[in-house]
Amino acid sequence: MRTREEQIKVLAADFADPPESYQMMEVAELHILEAERRAEQRVRAEIARDSERLDWLEDIVDTGFRVSPIGRGISGASFNHGYGGISAATLRSAIDAAREAQG
Repeated sequence: MRTREEQIKVLAADFADPPESYQMMEVAELHILEAERRAEQRVRAEIARDSERLDWLEDIVDTGFRVSPIGRGISGASFNHGYGGISAATLRSAIDAAREAQG
């Protein structure tokens, strides 16, 4: 998979001087399909991270620790995970911080 910067350079070059075997619509479609594949990969990666977070929460609860979101405020989310409270911009980042603090 090419980086975004590489894709932009290739796209600009293809539109400026398209390969003879391609029509402009085909060139655009190829680039759009690659962008969609990259977006799907990012979504799958975030789903995997969320699954890891949920597994961690489940493991902590199974060990008897009290786990509860304390609430959301102007500054973000607060999270109590048994070792103390963690505040962060989002609940996801609070869970990540708690996982790091746990070691």
